[in-house]
Amino acid sequence: MADKRMMSKSVIDTDMFLDMPASTQSLYFHMLLRADDDGFLKNAKTIMRTVGASPDDIKLLIAKQYLIPFDTGIMAIKHWRIHNYIKKDRYKPTDCEEIKLLEVNEKGEYVLAEPVRSQVGSNMEPPCIQSGTTLQPVRSQVGSNMEPQDRDRDRLEIGKDRDSSRKRSSANNSTTATQKFKKPTLEELKAYIAENSYTFSAEAFMDYYESNGWKVGRNPMKSWQATCRTWQRHESPSGGQGSTGTVPPEIDNIPF
Repeated sequence: MADKRMMSKSVIDTDMFLDMPASTQSLYFHMLLRADDDGFLKNAKTIMRTVGASPDDIKLLIAKQYLIPFDTGIMAIKHWRIHNYIKKDRYKPTDCEEIKLLEVNEKGEYVLAEPVRSQVGSNMEPPCIQSGTTLQPVRSQVGSNMEPQDRDRDRLEIGKDRDSSRKRSSANNSTTATQKFKKPTLEELKAYIAENSYTFSAEAFMDYYESNGWKVGRNPMKSWQATCRTWQRHESPSGGQGSTGTVPPEIDNIPF
């Protein structure tokens, strides 16, 4: 494994990086120094304790997408291949199986591979910095000879499908939520009041909830029949108020 590490200003000279606490930045630099030649770390927590950082520093690096965590505890430095090009004679491939779950995008960043292309080969030998070779996306070892533009086009299509699915799901949820409550007409309200011998004003009830968007307190109304029962209890002398029904119970009964 190579002993020297490099870092790119394009990653660490941004406002997002510099706005992080000094302890978080320091932890990132130490991780960058100690990662293997493919940017993987098996001892992230040990490094954290050694440099006096905290778990919050690791969480922040993950949240800001500087680290990619795995369930095994292994972590990968997302911008590793932007920071480091290692000479072929010094390069030692990682033995972390998690590399099969990653690929390199057009920016040179590690990203999680699509499910159909998760078995990425482990011989990701980075080009020598002296060669000036442009970084190419990682090729799958599953026998795929797709050109980069084909892979990008496939990813774009998959992304569109996912977006469409999310939109349909959101629309269905919205429709279901709307169908849970249907406000009554004035005639339905009067009929319900008469059927149950309630004494409050149907017009007062309707005017109040029309004006507040059919909410009980701060929450959307779920059952106008149940709200009618509450109004009637408030209307009746046994309710303790003897109100005329013009003041909704949820307002009149608010403790101060």
